[in-house]
Amino acid sequence: MDLGFNLNLEQKQNLVMTPQLQMAIELLQFSSQELEDYIEEELKANPLLERMENQLNERENRVTDYAADDDDQEYNYENFIAHKPNLLEYLESQLYQVLDESEMKIGRYIIGNLDKNGFLTLSREEICRNLKIDREKLDDILLRIQYLDPVGIATSNLQETLLVQLDSLMLDTRLAERIVRDYLQELADHNYRKIIKEIGEDESKVMGAINLIKTLNPHPAAAFNQDEEIKYIVPDLIVKKVRGDFVIISNERTNPVLRINPYYYKMLQESKGGEAYDFLQKQYKSALWLIRSIEQRRITIYRIAEAIVSKQKEFFHKGIKHLAPMTMQDIADMIEMHESTVSRATTEKYIQTPQGLYELKFFFNRGVNNLSSVSIKAIIAEYIKNEDPASPLSDRQIARLLAESRGMELSRRTVAKYRNELGIPSSTRRKRRS
Repeated sequence: MDLGFNLNLEQKQNLVMTPQLQMAIELLQFSSQELEDYIEEELKANPLLERMENQLNERENRVTDYAADDDDQEYNYENFIAHKPNLLEYLESQLYQVLDESEMKIGRYIIGNLDKNGFLTLSREEICRNLKIDREKLDDILLRIQYLDPVGIATSNLQETLLVQLDSLMLDTRLAERIVRDYLQELADHNYRKIIKEIGEDESKVMGAINLIKTLNPHPAAAFNQDEEIKYIVPDLIVKKVRGDFVIISNERTNPVLRINPYYYKMLQESKGGEAYDFLQKQYKSALWLIRSIEQRRITIYRIAEAIVSKQKEFFHKGIKHLAPMTMQDIADMIEMHESTVSRATTEKYIQTPQGLYELKFFFNRGVNNLSSVSIKAIIAEYIKNEDPASPLSDRQIARLLAESRGMELSRRTVAKYRNELGIPSSTRRKRRS
């Protein structure tokens, strides 16, 4: 056994994570609001740093001159500002998945008449009368809305929302549904003995059903605090259609321009050393680093958006059904960056497009036959919308339609998964009996 000592030279590459590098990575991941808050703190702490107050108007004017749309509409950043989604906005963003354009007015009216818990504030008769539509049409649209997220929304009462939530589960919920229909008061009073006795089923089964009901949300919109201070989502980038092509504009509201304060910089140059010089020199380097880091952040986000638009032109032209499969690695390869950089740079970054406001991460998804999972869901929703209500399409029939018309080989189980993610009930639940 050789117990001697050997001296070997090895050359290794190691990435040293300095505090500045760690902060640069964090800056990249910041949302526009987080970046703004961070900059405000730096401006208070660093006298060498100041904001260019007039940069916004000047740059907005230049953007307006350059990016006038084909229809010569006035360009205004305020047109692109949206609230952080409250209940109404969150639901409206999902309506396109289950309603067509002719039904959107009715859908918006329905979700606009929900209370803070997500229940309808009007009776179905009142809605029909106010909108001048028949009950059959309203029930059809309501059914589709009730299976959006949060499931059980737009129902009339506790019993109805619990039944919708049970139906959305991929489980045998018949016993739980019976308890909700016939023993809701006993359930509220915790009178489980009476329920077990009258149902006549095995006690463990009844208690299992009761425990399942307890997992449901009696107030489907409870997670949305309507009294919260309103926050805003301002897009980091804006895509404009200019003479048939797409132009990407960095929103200067989310990319503040900073500069070195000339007064304190002059003081630094004239300093002869000492504590004042050391302090100003340190703040000067810190200010330069922040200015460069913010600009690098802006360039990185812009390049990623440019690559996304390049790969998703069909979506930008035609809408959701034409969203192509695309991964973060695809974009990373295009712009020669690491996938983790793409991930950080697209976190909580928003882009205003001709098709609506989206988080950049929305565009990353897998799919089949060059169609994204989002597009496939939209096609499935369209099939179901156009089906015969008396004989709705089964998941197997939808899979066959996709194979015949789109050349997509999806299993029945995959179709069921997409349908459930859309909040659309099974064919037996959709069947309309005369």
